[in-house]
Amino acid sequence: MAEEKKAEVKEEKKTPAKKPAKKNKTNPFKSIVSFFKSVKSEGKKVVWAKPKDVFRNTIIVLIVVFIVGLAIFAVDTVLTKGMGGIKDYAASLKEETTVSEEADTDSSAYDVVEDAVEEAAEAPAEDAAE
Repeated sequence: MAEEKKAEVKEEKKTPAKKPAKKNKTNPFKSIVSFFKSVKSEGKKVVWAKPKDVFRNTIIVLIVVFIVGLAIFAVDTVLTKGMGGIKDYAASLKEETTVSEEADTDSSAYDVVEDAVEEAAEAPAEDAAE
């Protein structure tokens, strides 16, 4: 008997009964009403804070926002001043190189170099003549 029941169960699993397909037509207003009913029931479960707690938390949030704002302002100011210092330093280096280039282009410096080159060129010629 037990074997017969198992065989019947297996046959039932093999050939599932086909159910006619139902079209799911629901009233949209019923689903909207049920939604708002569930919202109302969930709203009753909410534990609302006391006004004193809300005021205290608001003050805490404002203080934290003020402190973070000051910290961001301080970091921004330090970075701005640092970048300005780096720009000034770079500008001063550029001015120094410009001044030294102007000194190199001075005609008296060229004259000294030309004289040294001419003397060096004449010295071997004089040694060869002796």
